[in-house]
Amino acid sequence: MRWCWSCIILELSMNSRVRSLSRQYAATLRRYLVRQQEAFLQQAYELGRKAIASGLGVLDIARIHQQALASCLSRARSAEKITAVLKAAETFFMETLSPFESAHRGFCGANLELRRVNASLQRRNVELAALSRDLRRLSSQVLHVQEAERKRISRELHDEVGQALTVLNTNLGMLQRNGTVDGALLKKKIADTQMLLAQTMETVHRFARELRPAILDELGLLPALRSYLRNFAERTGLRVRFAASPEAERLNDDQKTVVYRVAQESLTNVAKHAHASRVTVSLRKVSRGLQVEIKDNGNAFEVDQQLSSEGRKRLGLLGMRERVRLVNGRFAVKSRPGKGTTVSVEIPFKAGRTEAA
Repeated sequence: MRWCWSCIILELSMNSRVRSLSRQYAATLRRYLVRQQEAFLQQAYELGRKAIASGLGVLDIARIHQQALASCLSRARSAEKITAVLKAAETFFMETLSPFESAHRGFCGANLELRRVNASLQRRNVELAALSRDLRRLSSQVLHVQEAERKRISRELHDEVGQALTVLNTNLGMLQRNGTVDGALLKKKIADTQMLLAQTMETVHRFARELRPAILDELGLLPALRSYLRNFAERTGLRVRFAASPEAERLNDDQKTVVYRVAQESLTNVAKHAHASRVTVSLRKVSRGLQVEIKDNGNAFEVDQQLSSEGRKRLGLLGMRERVRLVNGRFAVKSRPGKGTTVSVEIPFKAGRTEAA
């Protein structure tokens, strides 16, 4: 019952607005037909705007115009007078409809813009869904890789460091029991013990460098990269060329770590998968920051296919891309048959507040 009363009240209010507008329209049209001045056309335009504000449509205005025109035509006595009234009334009516046309064009423009925004949002949603899937897969793979790395370190500590310490303990125990051992045997045991200690220390240092190179914190990015590249070349037999700008030291600590890890991961991929004979690592200043390139002459691969597949190599690419993104940098990989693979990173010097923060 309350809803019915609301409808009745709304209809009465609408009818009241229509009657009021009809009277104004008829009066203004009559004045315009008599004098046909621009001021009355302006009033017709304002009546159209008032009709829109009152919630009236084009059909409502057409009905109001028809009623007003019929009243005006009833006073015309000749065919010429009727023709003149119809022509002038058409001009008046078109001016009244001008606000409706403007509103329609605005609506069409807004609708087109809304469609563009919706299309952009749909594309963005697809990209975000793909990114979310990538991040979930990356997180899962990172956990597996971390566990595998812990197993490797545990195994190597047990096999290398544990065995070396066991031999050291055996040698010391033997020397303690045999106090009358001859000088030559004593020297040999001491030499063996020193060699085992040196090997054990080198193993521990290697673990420390893999986990976090101290030289990166103490001396800077360029000395750390030179040291790593020298050890990489000795270990793999690859020819490594290194060219760097001193501007690289302008990066902050987080950015330097990203550059070091990207170079480390890229060179690991070269050694494992590329079958290359040489690799070039370059760091140069560009207009907005530092550009890092790791380029090899090895086998190419399909970048999109690797990024959309599973596996360790994909994890390496995603991990590098995510590291670079966290310092507001740009990451790209190009790989072509006969041209090798190039990993390119650009990091701004003034990164502002990073996503990682």
